[in-house]
Amino acid sequence: MTFGPAVGNVGMYVAREMLAAVPEDQRQAYLRMVESISELKYQLGVEVARQLPRLLAEHDLEMVRRYLDQVTRVADAGWKSGVEVAKQLPDLYDAPDDQLPAAYVDIISGATQSPPEDTETTALVRELDQLEKELRDMEPKVKRAQDLKSQLAARDRRDEKRRKHAVELAAALPPLLARLRPRYRPPYLDLVRRVAKADPEAALEAADTLLDLLNGERVSPEGAEQWVNRGLEVLDKNKEVGRGYFRLGSKHALDVLEELKEGLALKSVARVLKLYATALSGKDVAIRGTNELHAVDAMTADHIILPPDIRFFDDNDQNFIAYKVATAHGAGRIEFGTYGFALADVGETVEHLTTRYGGGS
Repeated sequence: MTFGPAVGNVGMYVAREMLAAVPEDQRQAYLRMVESISELKYQLGVEVARQLPRLLAEHDLEMVRRYLDQVTRVADAGWKSGVEVAKQLPDLYDAPDDQLPAAYVDIISGATQSPPEDTETTALVRELDQLEKELRDMEPKVKRAQDLKSQLAARDRRDEKRRKHAVELAAALPPLLARLRPRYRPPYLDLVRRVAKADPEAALEAADTLLDLLNGERVSPEGAEQWVNRGLEVLDKNKEVGRGYFRLGSKHALDVLEELKEGLALKSVARVLKLYATALSGKDVAIRGTNELHAVDAMTADHIILPPDIRFFDDNDQNFIAYKVATAHGAGRIEFGTYGFALADVGETVEHLTTRYGGGS
């Protein structure tokens, strides 16, 4: 059982029975001695703690101090030799020849201690010290070099991806240009060039979207430029979100496009035009946009097909008049049965024409 934590780290080396073997008035001195020697090496503290009770009981403090000095001398050369000397010295103190302990310590100390360094060894040690210092000084530079390599490798990966999308843009652009109306080519090319410089992948999306916007006259060239400018701002903040913008894949892109659209939108006047057509034709008529042709029949007495917006005139009042004219024209066709015509209604005429010009099989 150890003495316990009351004596600090010494309790690691001193067993209770060891301390009990020391006269009470010498215990504090004993603990200090053990603590002092144990600072050199844990194993030294353990062995000295075993030997000191005997020495304190059989010799005076001067002898005990000599013992500690001799053990320390050997331990400075090699702690393992010091442990063995700490174990053997008390027996030598009991020998008839009082010169034996000192001679013994001299022999073991000399055997343990390395011989003096020669000139070559000294030079090697000095060179090693210098190199180690230089290596320590280089550590920040080595770390910086590793960081730079990582950054450059990441840039190489980005550049490779950019070159890949540039190749895709090179293949996609000519067919798009072939479909583009000639009057829109200069602004189109300039806008695609600006987006491509910022991000080729976004340019792939922008090239396709701008073709539809300009050819369909959903925006003017000036409006397309503003739309691209807003998209480049988004792209600068977040590449993925910016690419979504240029393919009209985000609400923000659609909102900006709606904001920039010029002319008069059909949906803003559709109700008025419906009432107008109904009044003219005498029938309940719906107003549909040409963008709905995929879902409705263009020629029917149920509805009138009109452009989703008109921007022919700079003045929206004039654009509204154009809508009214087109609505009146459609209402007239409905009123006078243009869409209700059938060949069965003109059977005599068909028969006459067939007799005169011949009928098909």
